[in-house]
Amino acid sequence: MTAASASSDLSTQVARLFFDRQLSKMEIAARLGISRFRVARLIDDALADGLVRIEYRDIPADDRGLAAVLEERFGLDLCAVAIAAADEATDEATTFNAVVRLAAAVLHGLISSGDVIGVAWGSTLAAVVRELPTRSDPDLEVVQLAGSSARLDRNRDAGELARVLADRLGATHRAIYSPTFVETAALRAALLREPEVADTVARFSALDLAIVGIGAMPTGDDGAASSLVRSGVLDDTEVLRLTELGAVGDLVVHPFDATGRFVAPDLAERAVAIGVEELRRIRRVVAVASGTRKAGAIRGALKSGVIRMLVTDGPTARAVLGGA
Repeated sequence: MTAASASSDLSTQVARLFFDRQLSKMEIAARLGISRFRVARLIDDALADGLVRIEYRDIPADDRGLAAVLEERFGLDLCAVAIAAADEATDEATTFNAVVRLAAAVLHGLISSGDVIGVAWGSTLAAVVRELPTRSDPDLEVVQLAGSSARLDRNRDAGELARVLADRLGATHRAIYSPTFVETAALRAALLREPEVADTVARFSALDLAIVGIGAMPTGDDGAASSLVRSGVLDDTEVLRLTELGAVGDLVVHPFDATGRFVAPDLAERAVAIGVEELRRIRRVVAVASGTRKAGAIRGALKSGVIRMLVTDGPTARAVLGGA
């Protein structure tokens, strides 16, 4: 046996232990009586020589190049861009479904046992939650990020989404038994002293991951693509005031302008929901948003610095970049 063939055979054995058996480099070194650095070199050799081949099989497919541009432009930790059939030639429903499937796959990979997961509201998130693979992990915890509204249909309500997500993950569940908005800051403060509300709100500081949508405020003849507005929890006068303040979208219940500046702190004072600064402290805030009419809102949300991870579609991603 030549030195080259012996090295190749050892590379194969090391690769099997590392990739198939999932032993650490330290464990392989101890088992084979060689140095950890040699183990690392043999793994590199196995990859370089084609003894091991790694394939990325995106199911559903995503546009890695476009995602990388968005990551670079907005300083994101992760971006995933769904590809539907023929991308821009496809209809809106097909594109939306591709985003939902991709978002569910991304979240499934991000969620680890022991995580505390916050979830907001909206039709997009409702679809993603329904698509998530089920598991049974009582060490997971799901926390509702905003109060409920009787004006939202059941499938999009924050309380219902948190409950369904917890059921799908086999997780424990923390609900907020309160309206989304109350009349005064004093009433909000009183509600936050109620044990059932206070216990859930206290978990905001423990969140490992938050799943949010991005709402778009109405512009011109276009209706709102925002659960905050469509829910009816804000009256027409309030919505008009927000648009006059330059609001282009909202995160959870917090409106922001095109520069990513949050424009209605007085509204936040009446909201029974996670605050902007609490959102900023979460290491993984995953936004799921689809549709080119949301491009301006998505751009503003990314500029806010709150969003760390984004799942969207190709046409929307290009529209976001086109105005950046």
